[in-house]
Amino acid sequence: MTNLTIAIPTMRRWSFLKTMIPVFLDRPEVNEVVICDETGEDYDEIRIAFGIHPKHEKLRLYKNERRLGIYENKRKVLSLCKKGWIALLDSDNVFPDEWFDFLGELDFTNTKRIYGSADFKTLHTASGKMERPCAQFSGTVLDKSLWNSFLQNDKCFYLLNDGNWILHSECVQCLPDTVKSEDVLAADAIFMLRRFVMGGYYIHYPSGFEYIHMTHAGSSWIQTEAASLKVLLGTDWRI
Repeated sequence: MTNLTIAIPTMRRWSFLKTMIPVFLDRPEVNEVVICDETGEDYDEIRIAFGIHPKHEKLRLYKNERRLGIYENKRKVLSLCKKGWIALLDSDNVFPDEWFDFLGELDFTNTKRIYGSADFKTLHTASGKMERPCAQFSGTVLDKSLWNSFLQNDKCFYLLNDGNWILHSECVQCLPDTVKSEDVLAADAIFMLRRFVMGGYYIHYPSGFEYIHMTHAGSSWIQTEAASLKVLLGTDWRI
């Protein structure tokens, strides 16, 4: 596919972004890269590193006036993207060329379809251990009629709260601006996906579609684990 927008909400993730931004800029599928930075450090580093980059016209950088939190910053970056297909990606994950190459195997004719990855690899940076926690769900297609029964699966939250989707820009209309980031914390992805599915969208996890999910001490989940786990496990996610 062509004309894909990469949308990245970020905060103090330059150590990851400095590797991934050149990949995003060099890929012919990518029309623009939209980055919303919470506290400004990444914004400043990107301006220094890529301000004279020949493909700088692909970069659209925003520095938030105040810290929005995970959900609100994701909603903001989606709202700033041009109409069309968007890859909403976490700023601390790795998306190799193979991830982009796989896009050629996907069907983008249906704007109600969202693509996610159940074959992603989790790399634990402290130990170097690699695993595939959601491989059992590879090939899954999940819509409103299947949502409640899927919640009965072991490890369903590993998949539903993962994020890193390719979705159409119209999806942002499903996300309420009355919900605050502190309401969902790092359970933001399952909250958003539930809203999408309630709005008539469905998500497909095609077999072989993978990226690398990095776990590290600075991750949002680890930093808010107790409170985020309370939201994740204490919320009725049924539709």
